[in-house]
Amino acid sequence: MAIDTQCFRLIITAACSGVDFSRCLTFGRQQYYPRKKHVLTALSDSALDVNHEEIASIKSDFCEPFLQALGAETVDSMDISDYQSATILHDLNQPVPAEHHGKYSVVIDGGTTEHVYNFPEAMHNAMKLLEVGGHFISMVTGNNFSGHGFYQISPELYFRLFSPENGFETRGVFLAGEHPGRPFYLVSDPAAIKGRVEFKSFERLYVGVVARKIADSGGALVTPLQSDYQELWKSKMSPVGKLAREFNRMILHTRTFFGLLFNLAWQSRGIRRLSGAALYNCLSQKSTGR
Repeated sequence: MAIDTQCFRLIITAACSGVDFSRCLTFGRQQYYPRKKHVLTALSDSALDVNHEEIASIKSDFCEPFLQALGAETVDSMDISDYQSATILHDLNQPVPAEHHGKYSVVIDGGTTEHVYNFPEAMHNAMKLLEVGGHFISMVTGNNFSGHGFYQISPELYFRLFSPENGFETRGVFLAGEHPGRPFYLVSDPAAIKGRVEFKSFERLYVGVVARKIADSGGALVTPLQSDYQELWKSKMSPVGKLAREFNRMILHTRTFFGLLFNLAWQSRGIRRLSGAALYNCLSQKSTGR
């Protein structure tokens, strides 16, 4: 449970898009240890209107000073145990008490929810904790993290979960290498490109998401369904369609082979590498339609 270099970069990306950090909640009390050289590079590339030297000088400890530098007036932390002095003791496997509903402008998960057995309840808790207009920011384990927690997350899960049916919009889903400074990749919604976004990697990959609450759904969580199966169920596939599917699979296997060796983004048309300032501008560009 930590804001490392890669999670720091995701949070800065969210800040550049106008996320309100005034009332923060973190899942688990997040430790803070991004590398200073990457902090300075990220702040320079982003041109975020904050005190760069103040943020770069924050010592490795817990994340409250960093979030306060982004405008946080209150920073709460929620955990099942008080071993790191969390401000709210609660088991995320269970529904969060109503007294906390709609209380926060941002909920940050820096690698907690993959350790929660009842992952759907943890996500539903995040949704309920946010005010309308608030954001959920998360960076959790993706490829090659087996054994780290209970789960390795697929990007499509966030697209289907943070949907209008559940009162949310998914502003961005990302892949990023675990090691400091490794590239970020923007992932397309499989429903939008009408195909799975599959990938393999030698390195360990994080999956990140920034999602905004656009309405109070006020009810039970609408269960996500994988988009390509929803399309498949709607119509029977013709022999020509089956042949085309097998041909596409052959192309996918070829792309995967070369993408694994040379460039992750070659593996799928739904993966786009973000270099330099492109990472920090990507959510702003999407939200303004540019």
